[in-house]
Amino acid sequence: MFLFSDKSKRNNLGIDVGTKSVRVVELSGKKGKPVLENYGELNLDIAASQSFRNFDKSTLNPSVETISRALKAILDETGIKAKRAVFSLPDFSTFFVSFELPPMSKKDLDNAIGFEARKHIPLPLSEIDLDWQCMSKDPTRERNKIVLMAIPRSLINQYKTVAESVGLQLIALEAEALSSKRVLFEENFPTTCIVEIGYQSTAVSIVDNNFIKTSFSFDIAGKDLTLSLAETLNIDIAEAEQIKRENGLLSDEREDVPQILVPIISLIVDKIKKVIIDFQEKERAKVKKVFLAGGTAQMFGLLEYFKSVFDEDDFSEIEIEMAKSFSKVSYPPILEGKIKELNPTFAIALGEALKNFK
Repeated sequence: MFLFSDKSKRNNLGIDVGTKSVRVVELSGKKGKPVLENYGELNLDIAASQSFRNFDKSTLNPSVETISRALKAILDETGIKAKRAVFSLPDFSTFFVSFELPPMSKKDLDNAIGFEARKHIPLPLSEIDLDWQCMSKDPTRERNKIVLMAIPRSLINQYKTVAESVGLQLIALEAEALSSKRVLFEENFPTTCIVEIGYQSTAVSIVDNNFIKTSFSFDIAGKDLTLSLAETLNIDIAEAEQIKRENGLLSDEREDVPQILVPIISLIVDKIKKVIIDFQEKERAKVKKVFLAGGTAQMFGLLEYFKSVFDEDDFSEIEIEMAKSFSKVSYPPILEGKIKELNPTFAIALGEALKNFK
């Protein structure tokens, strides 16, 4: 978020700490445009046992030791020397709400938001840090639409510890939704829905007039696809994850795999559609574009499935695209093929690295 802002032009790192992976992007600024200098990823399913997680399974609190080890391995392997880092905060550990306030002065608005936060945030204000945006052009003359985000201070301290343990300077923490929006949304875009399908959860954010108007997450995601395969086929989690990656929804050799996966993906689609419907009814604005991002978005056949189920009823005018995260960044032409592969999974890390170029 805004916590340690520092907008100098030295190389910056964006670090995305997911449930089962850690991703790092290093950017430099040359001639006014960010340039990709380095990147790295450690997938914990491949690197270690299936129980090796970045977040505690029961509490979803970050594992400082595990994250530090994974991050150190990436920095050592890639040879990244930059020290200034922006970390992402997972959607399931932050609070995101929106509400309206009557016209008032900037000073009164500050006080009113603190008071209003007590109604929406299920933690004492002494235990959280708040960040908010007012979407109204003139707060003194019109009702103020407020987007409020809150982060537990205990979580902030854990990320400070991670940064210090690997010799990094933590210059900012930011919610994943803001990072994805920075990378994927352009000011001339129509109302856009960004869907980040990770391992632990799926996050759905809708951006309109360059503001995130709503952000909602639910815990049906990649893990549920893997668990369903494991239970149905009576195999262990690691084997199920491998089958999911190799086959997905386009498999001539394993027709049973798509049959197992489609019902869960259908649940995810139904929840996304509900978020869109609720937004359109409340805001009286039509969503015209959906971007798919996250590790699960890479699954074979997922993009085609989304296109087919959105091509109906009130959703037929919505364009479904895979995230093109690196479109705002310069990189060597030799990486073109690799960049297409990285686009869905590196949106958050890249967005964090871009933060101080704005």
